[in-house]
Amino acid sequence: MRKLMVFWIILFAVSLRAENDELTERLHKMAEASRQFYTIERENFVRHFPALQKAMNPDSSDYDQYYYHLNFDISTSPWNLTGTVNGHFRSKVNGLTEIKLNFDSREDIGGWQNLSVTGNVSSWTLSNWVLRVQLDQVYNMGDTFSITVHYSGLPRSSGLMGFSFDYNQFNDLVISTLSEPYLAQTWWPCKDDPADKMDSARIDITVPTGLVAASNGVLEAVSNNGNGTLTYHWKEHHPITTYLISLAISNYATFTDSFEYSPGQFMPIQYYVYPAELTTAQLAFQKIPQMLQVYSNLYGLYPFWDEKYGQAEFEWGGAMEHQTCTSIGEVTETWETIYAHELSHQWFGDLVTCHDWGHIWMNEGFATYSEALWVESFYGTFTYFDYMNNMLNFLSSWGEDPVFRYYIDDPWYIFDWTVYAKGAWVLHMFRHMIGDSLFFEIMHDYPNDPTFKDSTVTTEQFRDFCESKTGMDLDWYFQQWIYEPGYPKYQWGWDKYESNGQHYLYVKIIQESWQVAQTPVPVFKMPLDLAIQYSDGSRDTVTVWDSLQVQDFHIPVPKTPTLVHFDPLNWVLKEATYIPVSKLHTPVYLARKYALYPNYPNPFNNSTRIPFSLDTSGHVVINIYDVNGRLIKHLVDRNFTRGTVVTWNGTDDHNLPVSSGVYIYRIQVNGWESSRKMLLVK
Repeated sequence: MRKLMVFWIILFAVSLRAENDELTERLHKMAEASRQFYTIERENFVRHFPALQKAMNPDSSDYDQYYYHLNFDISTSPWNLTGTVNGHFRSKVNGLTEIKLNFDSREDIGGWQNLSVTGNVSSWTLSNWVLRVQLDQVYNMGDTFSITVHYSGLPRSSGLMGFSFDYNQFNDLVISTLSEPYLAQTWWPCKDDPADKMDSARIDITVPTGLVAASNGVLEAVSNNGNGTLTYHWKEHHPITTYLISLAISNYATFTDSFEYSPGQFMPIQYYVYPAELTTAQLAFQKIPQMLQVYSNLYGLYPFWDEKYGQAEFEWGGAMEHQTCTSIGEVTETWETIYAHELSHQWFGDLVTCHDWGHIWMNEGFATYSEALWVESFYGTFTYFDYMNNMLNFLSSWGEDPVFRYYIDDPWYIFDWTVYAKGAWVLHMFRHMIGDSLFFEIMHDYPNDPTFKDSTVTTEQFRDFCESKTGMDLDWYFQQWIYEPGYPKYQWGWDKYESNGQHYLYVKIIQESWQVAQTPVPVFKMPLDLAIQYSDGSRDTVTVWDSLQVQDFHIPVPKTPTLVHFDPLNWVLKEATYIPVSKLHTPVYLARKYALYPNYPNPFNNSTRIPFSLDTSGHVVINIYDVNGRLIKHLVDRNFTRGTVVTWNGTDDHNLPVSSGVYIYRIQVNGWESSRKMLLVK
C-alpha cells in the first residue's frame, strides 16, 4: 500500500456543483450526444451488413497490396459509377500464380457493365464476392505485378454503407462512401483487410460541374474537362487501409482554417458543408485547431501534417474517421466531443490501425477516451471526471461484456457500446494505476513507435509495449479487463482501533461472485483509493491493492479516522456497497473454498497457464473440451494440497496439436466443479 495526498477540494467541488451549472449541463449534453451517436452508428452498421456476410474474411495472405490508382467517373443523370482501379501488388510467397481480390459479384442485383481485367493477367473470374485472377506468370517472393479492373454500374447502396447517392434535407444531391468494416469491396476491387495497408493511393474523381469532390490526402489539381465535368485529383502519400479510402461529393460550401504545427508553419484545415449550414459550421468547428494542438501535444504531431485535416458533411447520421477527411453526419456545437473523437482517430485508427476487427477497441476505446482528454484539457479536471462518470449511467448495458471481440462476423457484437465505453474505462483505470507520467508517455510513444506507426496493432502487442515501458507484468490487467467479462462488485466497510498507542484503520473488501452468460466474472486485482478524514479535520488518501475475494487491510494512520470514502474519484469501474464491519466481527460468508481463475494468456498461441486455488487438499481433475463438449485432453488427475498453476500446450490426449478455436477447461475437486472458456489462435 502507499499513501497519497488527494485533491479533496476537487472531490467536494464536484459533489457540490449546482444542477443548473451551465458548463456541467453542456458537457452532459455532449456526452449524451456521443452515446446517441454511437447508437446510430451501430444500428447503421448492422442494418446494412447482411448482404456482405460471405465477403468478410479475405483469403489473401500470399500477397501484399502497396499502391492503388483509383479513377472514378460519376454520373448523376442517371446515377452511375464508372471505375478504373489499377492495383500494384507484391508476392509474399514463391510460386504465386493466382490472387484473390474482394469485389461485389452482384449475383443478386445484376452484374457490372463493361467489366474487364487487364495487366499481369491470363484469366479471371468474379463470383461469390471474390475476383479470382490467374496471373500471367509465376511470381516469387518480392516480385511485383499490376492488375487493372474496369467496371461500370450503380454500386450496392444501403443508407451510405458502401457507396450511396442520396439527397439531404435541402434537396441537394450527396454522393459519399463509408466502407467500415468490409465495404470497400462494394464499390472497388481490393484486398479488403485492415491488416494490409497500401503505401499510398491516388484518387481521381470526375463529377458534373457544380459538384465538389473531397477525398483523402492532398488535392493536387482540379481539371476542367470541357464537357461539363471536373476531375478532382487527390493523392494520399501516407499508408492507408482500404476502409479509410473515401469520397464525399455535393454542392458543398467550403471554408478553411489552419493549424500551426510548427512556429510559422501552417497546415490547412478544409471543411465541406451544405451551403445552408455554412454559418452554423463556422461556429461549430471553431475549436478544431485547438483540438489538433491538444492531441499533437498528447500523442505526437498530427500524423498527416504535410497533407491536411478536413471534415465533409454526408447523409449517414453518424461519423467516420476517413484518413485526413472525416465524414460527419451533423453540424452542431453539441457534437463537439464527436468531432474530437473522430479527429483523435487520425492517430488511433488511421496512423495505427487495429489488425483485425477483434481488436476494434484499439480504435474506438482510444478515441472515446480521447474525448475525455479533450474535455480535461479544454474545460478542466472537474469535467474530465464528469465526462467519464456520465458513461456509467448506462453501465448495465455495456459493463458486463468483454472488450475483446471474439466473433467478428456479427456486427451487433463488433460495434457494441462496450468497445467504446469500457474500452475508454480500461485506459482511464490504467492511467490511475501507473500514474500520469508513465501513462502519457505510453500514449505519446505508442502511435509513434516504428512497430506500429503507419501499420497495425493487436491488443497483445499493445500490452507488451506497455510492459516494456512500465517494467510491469500486465497480463493480469489485460486478462481481467479486456478478455474477461464483467467488473468488480465490491462490498466494503471500515472500522478503527488502537494498538500499543498506534491508530489503525481497518478495512474489509469483499468481491461478490457473479456470472455473465454462465461465465464466472473473475476476482479483480485493482488499486483502490481510500480517502480518509480525521478527527481534527485533516485528510489524506491511502491506496490499497485488492486482489482476493475477501481481503482485510490494517492500515496504520496518524490520527483517529472519522470518515472513509471508497474510491472517491471513481477511478475503478465497479459497483460498491457499504456494509458495517467490525475488526472483531467481520463477515466471511462470501469466502469460497475453491477457485478456478482465468487462463493466461487468452487468447493464446502454443500454450496457456491455468491457475486454481484450494483451501483444503483434494483430488483434482482438469479436462479440456471443445465447444461441442468432446473431451480433448485429460490435463490433470491427481491430489493437491493447495492451488497451483498448470499448463496446457494445445495438444490432445495423443499429443497432437489441436486446431484454433474456443475450448473449455473444467475443474472437479471434492464434489465442486467450475468451467471457463479460452481461445486458441494459431
